[in-house]
Amino acid sequence: MLTGKHILLRAPEREDLKSLHKWQNDEEVMMLARSQPDHVKSMVALEAEMEKGLKGEDPEVRRYMIEEKSSGKPVGWCSIRFHTWAGKYHNADLGLCIGEKDKWRKGYGTEVTHLLLRESFEQLNLHKAGWWTFAENKASLALAKKFGFKEEGRLRDQNFFNNQFHDSIILGLLKSEYDKRLHSK
Repeated sequence: MLTGKHILLRAPEREDLKSLHKWQNDEEVMMLARSQPDHVKSMVALEAEMEKGLKGEDPEVRRYMIEEKSSGKPVGWCSIRFHTWAGKYHNADLGLCIGEKDKWRKGYGTEVTHLLLRESFEQLNLHKAGWWTFAENKASLALAKKFGFKEEGRLRDQNFFNNQFHDSIILGLLKSEYDKRLHSK
């Protein structure tokens, strides 16, 4: 469990399935979370996905539920997804989604990112953290840049939603950059 001031990141549990199902079937939430509106997902499909995680059958990703400390309720999910091509984990992509829309713009994304970076660099000793979003997702880009992520690339017309193509932006943060920012505060 990773604990912040207002939220904590904990392992997903079966009782989180209803919240995940609601968020996974909300077009606006999924467009921001995955840079494309998701097709509707059944409870059975989500349950099968969750079962793998509950059994520890997916070592390439650490999944967390974002829980609001004051209410004890889940407000979203996040993950650290490892790049496994080197045989040893050096890099990972961070992902997060605040699924409860009334919790948007409350600083939870900032707190989640702080906790994920601390886990990635201080506990897992990763070399690099990645961040992917679509070009028009200004909130996601601003959040990444707030923590020192730098744009590394653009995949032109990578995603199609809302009847048009959108660029994907790839950002990265090296452990040395994280350490430098940490020690300059």
